[in-house]
Amino acid sequence: MDQHRTAPSRGFLSCFGCCVRDDTSFNEHVLQPLNLFNPSSIQVSVDQLVAKSRDARAETYRLIGTLHDFSLDEDSSEVQSTAAKWPSARQSFRVIHRAKSKTLVLVSDGLSDPFHDLQEDANVNGYGLEFYIETPVSDIGLDVAEIKTSWQYQLLFTVCSMAAGHGGIRQIIDHMSLLSTEAEGVADSIPSELKQDIVNSQSRVGALLGLDDDRHDQIPKTIDNMPLTDVKLINIKLIKLPELALITDMGAEGRKKLASLFTGDSKLVSSLHRDAVV
Repeated sequence: MDQHRTAPSRGFLSCFGCCVRDDTSFNEHVLQPLNLFNPSSIQVSVDQLVAKSRDARAETYRLIGTLHDFSLDEDSSEVQSTAAKWPSARQSFRVIHRAKSKTLVLVSDGLSDPFHDLQEDANVNGYGLEFYIETPVSDIGLDVAEIKTSWQYQLLFTVCSMAAGHGGIRQIIDHMSLLSTEAEGVADSIPSELKQDIVNSQSRVGALLGLDDDRHDQIPKTIDNMPLTDVKLINIKLIKLPELALITDMGAEGRKKLASLFTGDSKLVSSLHRDAVV
């Protein structure tokens, strides 16, 4: 795996520290149990549960727009050496074209797979979420090679890797609604002339996770018909340095303030070519 798609080696709290440092009552040690989602005891094989989960995701993804037939999979041999393991050891992403809004949605496709190494009657739908980035088609194009080297894909992959490495991010999102992070491995995919507004002194980019979609043409908040436990769809929005500074200075209140400033059809859309809202 190239250096941009290597799973982050830092711990969850160092990656998402600005999210949880102002809420010390919700510490990492309470986030470990995987049975908080009340798993059902369906006596079918893990392979069958994985197939049902993929079908349910595809059904929901088709509600968002035109789901392309191809998937953006990471090489299985490289995945085995990655520290952040996905539930079924398969790291995959799908591409959805939204013609009306002229946007492309890149979405993870496997964080909510049942765990391949758990018994069926004790299993759950992975980490209980999938992440996505929505971006203008004009910012990314439709070529597979271009997509896989884009900053949008790198940011999505990095956030997914951090989430898989921690394992308890779903519980944090349920508790806090909005999270933020400074992601590594993305800066090299951003044009040099635009880095000054996006990339900080540590070569990281900021992102807000969990913006609520209140647009007329909403992206679903959940993935229905999953075989074991409920699964959420979580937006990732790239933020500019003044917006990241608001979060750094104000913590949870800064995230809420920033979220309230994102409005209209572009609320959940990530683009390098927008003005900061602060």
